[in-house]
Amino acid sequence: MDLLNLVIGIVLAVYGAQLLVDGGVAIAQRYNIPTLVIGSTVVAFGTSMPEFTVNMQSAMHGNTDIALGNILGSNLFNICVIFGIVCLIGPLTINENSASKDFPMCLIAAVMVGVAGNELYFDKINYHELMPSDGITFLGFFSIFVYYTYQEAVAGATHKRVTHVEHIKERHEQKGLSPLKAVGYVVLGLLGLVFGGDFIVDGATGVARSYGLPERVIALLIVGPGTSIPELITSIVAALKRKTDMVVGNVLGSNIFNIFFTLGVTAIIRPVPLDLALNFSVIANVIVTLLLILFMWFARRKTMGRGIGVLLVTAYVGYIVHALMI
Repeated sequence: MDLLNLVIGIVLAVYGAQLLVDGGVAIAQRYNIPTLVIGSTVVAFGTSMPEFTVNMQSAMHGNTDIALGNILGSNLFNICVIFGIVCLIGPLTINENSASKDFPMCLIAAVMVGVAGNELYFDKINYHELMPSDGITFLGFFSIFVYYTYQEAVAGATHKRVTHVEHIKERHEQKGLSPLKAVGYVVLGLLGLVFGGDFIVDGATGVARSYGLPERVIALLIVGPGTSIPELITSIVAALKRKTDMVVGNVLGSNIFNIFFTLGVTAIIRPVPLDLALNFSVIANVIVTLLLILFMWFARRKTMGRGIGVLLVTAYVGYIVHALMI
C-alpha cells in the first residue's frame, strides 16, 4: 500500500505541475502578459513544483531526509540521465551563455550545499545541517540568478525558460483552453501537487520503514527521479524537435531552482540535517557538473555527443549501485 501511495503521489505531482503550467500560461496569454514574464514566473516555478511540494510536505512532517534526498536525487538524475538520454538521441550543443554562466551557477549551487551542510568539517561544530541562515543565503543566490536571467532575456538570450514557454504555448494552442477551463486546470494542478506531495512523503516513509531502507535512499532513488519526470519528458520532446537550447535551459534552470529556491525555503521552515551518507551524493553532483564545465571550456566544439551520453548514464548506474550499498 505504501508503494502504491508513492506511485500515486508521483503521478499526481507530475500531472498537477503540468496542469498548473498549462492553466497559468493560458490565463497569462488571455490578459496579454508578456512571454518573458510567463517564463520567469509560471513556467519556471511550475516545472519544479513537484520537488518544491515534496519538500514543503517533508519539512512540515519533519522528514528532512526526504527533503534533502529529493533535491540531490532529482538534480543528479537531471544532469546524468536527462542529459545522457538527450545526447544518445542526438548531439547536444551548449551555447556560450550556458557554458559561461548557467553551468558555473549549477556548480556553485552544488558546492554550497556541501559547504553549508558540513559545519562539522568546515567550522568544527558538532552538527551538520542547513539552517535558516543558509536558506536566506540560498535565496539571495536565487535572486541573483533570476536577475541575470531576466537581463539576458531582455537582451535576447532566450535559451532559458522563455524557450520552454514556446513548447507550452504549442500544447495550449492545440488544446484550445477557454478561460474557465484554464482556471480549472490551475485549481486541479494545485490540488494534484498538494495531495501528490502528501502521498509521496507518506508513501516514501512507509516504504523505507517496511523494507528497512533509510528514507534518504528512497528519496535519492525514487522520489527525486520521480519528481523529475516533467523535465525528462519535456527534454526528450525538445531533443526530438532539435530544440537543444530548451533542454539545456530546462535541466540547468531546474537544478538551480531546486537548490537555491526549494532547498532555501525548506531550510527556513525547518533546519535540514545533512546525513553524512548523503555527502556522496553531494560530491557526485559537484564532480559531474565540474567535469561537464571543464569539457565545455576546453572542447573545441561545445557539443556533447553519444560518448558523453553513455558516460553520464553509466555514471548514474554506478551511483545507484553505490547508494544501495551504503
